[in-house]
Amino acid sequence: MNSARDFVISFGSLGKGEYEFQFDVNDSFFQRFENSIIQKGQVDVLVVLEKKENLLLLDFTMEGTVTVQCDRCLEDLDLDIESFNELIVKLGEETGEEAEDVIVISTREHELDVAQYIYEYISVLIPMRNVHEDEEGNPDCDPEVLKVLEKHIAPEEKEENPPADPRWDALKGINLN
Repeated sequence: MNSARDFVISFGSLGKGEYEFQFDVNDSFFQRFENSIIQKGQVDVLVVLEKKENLLLLDFTMEGTVTVQCDRCLEDLDLDIESFNELIVKLGEETGEEAEDVIVISTREHELDVAQYIYEYISVLIPMRNVHEDEEGNPDCDPEVLKVLEKHIAPEEKEENPPADPRWDALKGINLN
């Protein structure tokens, strides 16, 4: 089980140079985040921190599997993920975010909690549409669930040529050239 301190990097006592930190992201990690679309997961995260005078460069390398809900059948769907992200941490007087991948923390800080960044980097990898599909793109959900869904899907009413609105007919004769 991951505790809140498991994802804190103490950089205050480190000298200039490169350091590696290994994090194990599992089910309890995702349960810490409210309304997470990720239900379960096992992701190995390697953070390479390069400490400079007033700057920290963090490289996040992530690889593993996360479980989300299939949009079609609502069963668990495992997604393989692999990612590389960079975060620049500037040490300054005012704390805040300068850009998407640049943050500023106080010079009095000596620790950085990377849990939120890891969660966000993993969440961005989740596709907008999550469905069980085979290699050819055909539905690969539970056949019984698909049969039930077919019964409850309303047939689409398609009109080949919808009737024209007579109010627009007068405008068709206008020549703008």
